[in-house]
Amino acid sequence: MKKALLFFLIISTQTLSAQTFTEVSPAPPLDGIADGSVDFSDVNGDGHKDVLITGRNNVNERIAKLYTNDGSGNFTEMMNTPFEGVRRSSAAFSDVNGDGHEDVLITGEINEAGFLIAKLYTNNGMDNFTEVMNTPFEDVEAGSVTFSDINGDGHHDVLITGLSLFSGAIARLYTNDGTGNFTEVMGTPFEGAVFSSAAFSDVNGDGHNDVLITGRTNFNDRIAKLYTNDGMGNFTEVMNTPFEGVDVGSIAFSDVNNNGHNDVLITGGVIGGSGMIEGNAKLYTNDGMGNFTEVMGTPFEGIFDSSIAFSDVNGDGNDDVLISGMGISMSIAKLYTNDGTGNFTETMSTPFEGVNFSSVAFSDIDGDDKDDVLISGVNNTNQIITKLYINNTVTSSAEELKIDYSLNFTPFPNPPTSTTLYLDYSAAESGELSIKLYSLHGILVSQQSQNIQPGSQTLTIDIAALTSGNYFIQLDNGKARGIARIVVP
Repeated sequence: MKKALLFFLIISTQTLSAQTFTEVSPAPPLDGIADGSVDFSDVNGDGHKDVLITGRNNVNERIAKLYTNDGSGNFTEMMNTPFEGVRRSSAAFSDVNGDGHEDVLITGEINEAGFLIAKLYTNNGMDNFTEVMNTPFEDVEAGSVTFSDINGDGHHDVLITGLSLFSGAIARLYTNDGTGNFTEVMGTPFEGAVFSSAAFSDVNGDGHNDVLITGRTNFNDRIAKLYTNDGMGNFTEVMNTPFEGVDVGSIAFSDVNNNGHNDVLITGGVIGGSGMIEGNAKLYTNDGMGNFTEVMGTPFEGIFDSSIAFSDVNGDGNDDVLISGMGISMSIAKLYTNDGTGNFTETMSTPFEGVNFSSVAFSDIDGDDKDDVLISGVNNTNQIITKLYINNTVTSSAEELKIDYSLNFTPFPNPPTSTTLYLDYSAAESGELSIKLYSLHGILVSQQSQNIQPGSQTLTIDIAALTSGNYFIQLDNGKARGIARIVVP
């Protein structure tokens, strides 16, 4: 009943939460990197998140190093991997051949002569990776690698963007037959982009992953283009979006206002009034049909050479965001907490060191169910760093000590398809059951009681009076409570 407890803590007026991060000291044996990427995955199947870091280090070497995690956040470099060191790189994990082990695709520049790669390495689950030869991928740098099942066959396909020596700025889509054999999709509408970022999300609620691409085109234009997917991997550009084109930036989707639809935060460089590059950070909310609206008055500092990562860092059920990059006057790494309606507040006095040419990634590296964070890049003294920060958030409630949260029930359908919500519930004995509905802010909006009998039963709840949004439903039989979350469309 951990989830039920979390939901109750959100609506309880007696909840206490202290959110803090602590830099790991002594520092783990991770190379400092810039112009690269940080990617977590459990590569050896032990249940602990390992990390791959790519980029250039402090002596300007190009690296691609994998570090395994013992489950307590202690990392050890895996030796004799076949990975080629790269800078201006991107990497992404996915099980491309369906064997249950996460494989990895790495792109970037491998030497001073400017040679580029796009190499796929399969994982046998026992710490051994093998390069896949004769892939169709075009070699690139300064781009992105993004996996998604774009045609609904259950296999992860891949979109690669970046700068090719032969084609300039590209955005190439490759479908996967399920055994790790990829085929380029011809005739896609994607505009090629360098210094680019790409992210998949189902923005219009049809069950198919769409894609947003930012970067600089072969015509030196900065773009931010959204393409919807018909479910068979056919994409169509969405015209007249409000997105401002950026390069050297980052894209991250998250449902920031808890309405069931993924919104998007976009950072990157734009040309300012002085003709110089300036940082940008804009949040756009989604109405569920893929129509986005810019949120005005956000506290985010504009950044470029940037990275973004969402995570619920304080355990309140709402996605917060960490952004890093070159800010107004210096490199930054700032955390903003979310109140659940998409209103963000900067967290002051964090230990994060500001960086640009940066990469940020969240993962629970010590097994305490709280997302820690790894931050890499060039700091304000021009040193290349990679720093790990442990999340020490403490969430507690005065009622937590005296209430049994073991009451189980399942609301369905969720989201409801009519003005009636049903609850699957099993009672050990007869009695009276209290049913309360709360808004996202803990305001009681509805309550009723029902007489119940022993055994499994279906309860009926009238939700005709509820407006669209997120709610918490609480059941209380006098001896135990349970909490679940519902989304009213």
